[in-house]
Amino acid sequence: MVKLKRLKIHRYRNVEPCELIFSDRRNVLLGPNGAGKTTLLSLISKVLRTNLTDPGDPFSIELDLTFPQGSLTGTISSREPETEPAELFRLPPMAGAGLEGAYAIPEVPNFEFTLSISDRQTTASIRRSDDQLIIHDADLDHELSLRFVKGGRGLLNGIILLGTAIREESTPVNIVTDLRNAYRFDESLDMFRALTAREDEVDVSKDDLRPRIHLDRFIKDRARPGSPSIVSSGQGVVSKGILDAMKLGLIDGATDYSMNDEQLAFLSGLVQLLGLRSATIKIDLVDKSTEFEALENDVRRKLIEHFEFGNLKFWFTRRDGSIFQDQHLSYGQKRLLAFLYYLDANPSFVIADELVNGLHHAWIEECMTAIGDRQAFLTSQNPLLLDYLSFESAEQVKESFILCRNQADGDRERMIWRNMTDDEADMFYRAYQVGIEHVGEILRTRGLW
Repeated sequence: MVKLKRLKIHRYRNVEPCELIFSDRRNVLLGPNGAGKTTLLSLISKVLRTNLTDPGDPFSIELDLTFPQGSLTGTISSREPETEPAELFRLPPMAGAGLEGAYAIPEVPNFEFTLSISDRQTTASIRRSDDQLIIHDADLDHELSLRFVKGGRGLLNGIILLGTAIREESTPVNIVTDLRNAYRFDESLDMFRALTAREDEVDVSKDDLRPRIHLDRFIKDRARPGSPSIVSSGQGVVSKGILDAMKLGLIDGATDYSMNDEQLAFLSGLVQLLGLRSATIKIDLVDKSTEFEALENDVRRKLIEHFEFGNLKFWFTRRDGSIFQDQHLSYGQKRLLAFLYYLDANPSFVIADELVNGLHHAWIEECMTAIGDRQAFLTSQNPLLLDYLSFESAEQVKESFILCRNQADGDRERMIWRNMTDDEADMFYRAYQVGIEHVGEILRTRGLW
């Protein structure tokens, strides 16, 4: 699994420069409302997805990332806008809307990384130089320059992929599935609404989380055997289980794709927790196009059919046989469904705001268990979540909590984020070992929360 080991913030919004060390398992952000807990979760999500291009937010951030084959260490920073500041917020007219938007700051930030691959004993430096990606392998004394294409999505994965491919004998390391869905799971129902949004509904969030799945089917004939269908994630948060199920193919003429709880582990878990008989998910075909090959006499032959699926619909069957749709779930049931789906889309990370909101204590326990070995970044104003944490040393305590607060700085406030000090972690761990007080009580009575 991929792990975020360290984040050093030199510049980001009104955050005081700081260095944060993270646990490989559970990281809990503590602090009063408005202290920046959600801001930090969002920043972690943006760093992992390399989506740090919000206009008006200059940044400079160091990070340490590890994965089974090695590590990536370096700095990401904003680029100066290529347009005049006055032009940044002038929007070209949107088709049919009569509105104006904003020119985006260039999608690919400045960066400089060192990539280490442990089993190959190789190190490469990777940096941006204007519109070039420069990869230098010190051992081979070899430098490779590549020109950027538009779009910075998946930059960290792309850096690792290219850095490991520079050697002919190397097998590229691909961690895109670990990073692309590392969105923040919100404290309300935004994730649920995004999953179940219809095609004509607008996602008002900054990131469009509505799942879209692409299926490319290669046309087979005697002269051109072709290839099997390729299924891939489009935009939004896409479940791995759904992708795997759709790789079985699409029936000719079908306008949707259905799966049930026997095919999808996350849906099976939901059925058990809600005490239902079964559940089904249907994904609509929302777009279709065809690529042709030009032959003689104006004859064309199909080469590839492109399908795009979206508009997830969940149907549930109660034990008495009655059927209902996802919109008739309770608030807590909707959050539980969204979180189990989110876990299925994220093999390495959980970034969750106020996870326990609306959940029964038995569901909280199941959710914490289901997180498994993923690296989790969590917030909670409810002490119930804290009781599901366990500690084996003061050092683990120090890494597991991030303390957040505001501090006046003239006529404005600055956000202060930090790990516990050694003394604070020792004090907490001694009380924890006694086993009398709950975790939340220890934190509150020692002035740590």
